[in-house]
Order: sequence, then structure tokens, then C-alpha cells
Amino acid sequence: MATNTSYPLSPGQEFIAPSELHFDRENPRFIDLGYTEEVDIVRELYEQADVDELIQSILSAGYIDFEPLIVLRHGNIVLEGNRRLAALRLIAQEGLRKKLKISLPEVDVPKPLPEKIRVLVVDHRDDARSFIGFKHINGPFKWDALAKAKYAAQWYESGGDINTISRTLGDNHNTVRRLVNGWFALQQALEGGFDLSNISKKNFAFSHLYTALTRPSVRDFLNLSAEDLSAPPQARPVPADKLDALQQLMSWLYGQEHKNEPTIIQSQNPNLNELIKVLAHPEAKAMLLAKRDLRVAYERVEPPSARFEESLMKAAKLCEEALGLAGSYSGDPTLLEVAKGMQRTANALIAAMRESQKNGMGDH
Repeated sequence: MATNTSYPLSPGQEFIAPSELHFDRENPRFIDLGYTEEVDIVRELYEQADVDELIQSILSAGYIDFEPLIVLRHGNIVLEGNRRLAALRLIAQEGLRKKLKISLPEVDVPKPLPEKIRVLVVDHRDDARSFIGFKHINGPFKWDALAKAKYAAQWYESGGDINTISRTLGDNHNTVRRLVNGWFALQQALEGGFDLSNISKKNFAFSHLYTALTRPSVRDFLNLSAEDLSAPPQARPVPADKLDALQQLMSWLYGQEHKNEPTIIQSQNPNLNELIKVLAHPEAKAMLLAKRDLRVAYERVEPPSARFEESLMKAAKLCEEALGLAGSYSGDPTLLEVAKGMQRTANALIAAMRESQKNGMGDH
């Protein structure tokens, strides 16, 4: 082990052994607020924050003391630097690596770990908020939208106002307010039984939720008042009599595989917009609730003639793009067969359109 003293101490800074530091269970990177075991925190950081790359760097080049960790005096809780602490823990503790089934990368001559590392000690979380927010929201180590929302919501709940938070984080008032509202709605969903570990896709697309909550049809579905961007966010935005509707919305947006409920949103565009339109249409909404099929429900929203026109215009645009690139055709016979198939399809389409036109059967 080596003592890292490459930087002089500034006021408020100390050298502390990594083993005496503790992870911040309120870290915005963590979706699950219920982490109690350190192994779960390290697993989350390892899987989500590229800790493996940091381990490789520390073993190869040593621990680089480019800036101090920020530590809360009470409990030695690391407010900023949890990723670095996770890397040091994994390198130092073979037992932890075994629990997580993680192996260290092979390095010819691993550098020794520091006995102590430089930290900046603060008395209150508020003392570190501005720096942490700037670094992870506008700086080089950006959080995703969910982590940003959690951070802003925690700050708001501790007494911060949306204007101050938005100015500090470099986002506009409306964006921060919508992120906070989305976070609060997510907490209600989790309390009501929504299971993040059983969503249909690997990544939780938080933007689906906070975007949907701004749309009138979704707000009506949850019995929320018209969006008022001047009003303060409510910690429990969804009324008690609409919590089942919130669970239904979350299941549509993300799926609940243990209930055999796959997500109906494959991509935000166009599926989220389709869902928003379906919820604004009574017959389509009833169909979605009965069949859980967004395509079938959306057919009640948009007449077949409109869908035909949209599909035809999209196909025409793609064909024009392909024609513009025809000079790059390599001579692959398979692609030629594809083009011939398109020609047959186009001929059949024209014949069907002429027949419909002749018989006056168009859907006007």
C-alpha cells in the first residue's frame, strides 16, 4: 500500500483510509432507494458506471489524486466519488469480488493502492450540491435523466426551490419541474408494486414517463389537473383513486414480465405518441384496456385512409433515398432481387389503387 500525498491539503481537506469511507445510499445513480448492503451498491456501480475501466486504470497507473472525494462528516459518507470508492473496494477485497463474480484484469506490475486518499469534508449535503450537480449534469461525468431527476427531487424535498435548482443545474425551469414530477410519480408507482427488475427492456427509459405526464390525455387518465408549470411539484402527484391507473400506465410503458405484461412501447417515436392519442380517444382506450394491443387500438384513432397515405409517403421517401444511392450498388444479386420484389409490390399497389378509384371505394 502507498500513501497518496501528491497534492497539498486545502482547508477542509483530510487524508482518510478508503476502508473508513462509506457509500452514499442516496446516490442519484441508484434507482432503488432500498439498498442496505454494500455488495448491492458496488454491483450497481460496477454494472452502470464503468467501474471496470477505473479498476484497470488504477492497477496500471496507480490511483490518480486529481480531485478529492467529497465526504459528509457525519458517518464518513461519500457524497462525490462513489465510483472511485467502488473501484478501490473491489481491488482491495477479494471476498467482495467473489460475491460479485468479478475478476481483476491482468496487469504485469499492478500499482499499489493508497493507504489514504484525499477527501474534502463537509458538514451538510447542501454544502456539496452545486459542485456535484454541475459535474454530473453539465460536466464530463453526466448522469442520465433518471439520476438527474432523483438529484433534483432530493434537493427540492430538502427545501430547494425549482428556480434555484434549475439555475444551478443549467436546465430551464420547465425541464427540471417535469423531471421532478416524473420522479415523484415513479416513487408512487414503486410503492404500489411496480417492479423495476421485471420491465421488458434492460434499460429503464425514464423519458417515457416524464414526457407522458405532460400530455393532456395522460393527465386525464390519471385524473391530474392541467399542467401548471408555475405551481410547485407535489410529492404525491397521482391521487389515491388513480393509483391503479398509474400501475396500468407503467405496465404499458415498461412492461411487467412476471405478470406476462410486455411493454407496448418499442420506441418513443412513434409508439409513445400513439399511446397518447389512444388515451384521448374513448373507443381506442377501451380497446387498449381490453386487448393490450397498441396497433389494434390505434386503428380506432386514425382512419385507414390516413394510415395508407402516411405509409405511402414514407415508402416513396425511402425509395427516393435508395435511388439517390444507386450509384453505390456493389452488384450483389440478392439486392437486385429485393429491388425486383419492390417493383412487383409497387405494380400490385398501383393496380389496387386504380381498382379502388374505379369502384369509388376509397375511405374518405
